[in-house]
Amino acid sequence: MNGVHDLGGMDGFRVPVRDQGFALHEEWERLTWGMLLATFGTLGLPAGNRRFIESLPAHRYLTMPYFARFLESRTKSFLDLGLVTRQELDNPDGPLTIPNVPGFTPRTPEQMVRLLLQEYSGQLSVTAPAAYAVGDEVVVKNDHPAGHTRVPRYVRGHRGVIQRDHGVHVFEDDVTPGTQVGPQHLYTVTFTGPELWGKRGHPRDRLHVELWEIHLARPA
Repeated sequence: MNGVHDLGGMDGFRVPVRDQGFALHEEWERLTWGMLLATFGTLGLPAGNRRFIESLPAHRYLTMPYFARFLESRTKSFLDLGLVTRQELDNPDGPLTIPNVPGFTPRTPEQMVRLLLQEYSGQLSVTAPAAYAVGDEVVVKNDHPAGHTRVPRYVRGHRGVIQRDHGVHVFEDDVTPGTQVGPQHLYTVTFTGPELWGKRGHPRDRLHVELWEIHLARPA
């Protein structure tokens, strides 16, 4: 998706002063982070929030505190699933009902601690041949999808070198419903400064970007 939401960042858009430094400045931010952790992997909730966040109008996205975007995203998901009602959100001190959602069981604090102590990288126990090897030169496909993509816009169409093959990982891009992309190796691709920024790039600068196999092609 092309917009100010680009995961790789864009020229001229700096992190707001209030969001610099320590991430959790205020109590509502700490509560929001805890809520995100407690509902991670809940049946019916989207695995990530990027699709909704990237639908926010640019003027709102750029002026909202970082965690406010996730709070708004989760609020919409909770309402859509029937986990809460608008009346309950508008009157948090009023009566609450237990949602009748099959498969929904809130995690306990003990379960959350165990979850946080687990090591999770997104790597899948799948064997699939790799299209590229370390040292191969590749070019990033110059695609501009309508949905969420993990490809920063500034690397599209540029050449890089495979630095590392991380094996098959969970694919994070939006795909058309029913589309099967198959097992996707995840690579670290290294780009030089001049390749990405032209004369502004220092010859000794290197940028490392994680990209899936489907994002790459061999140079013509």
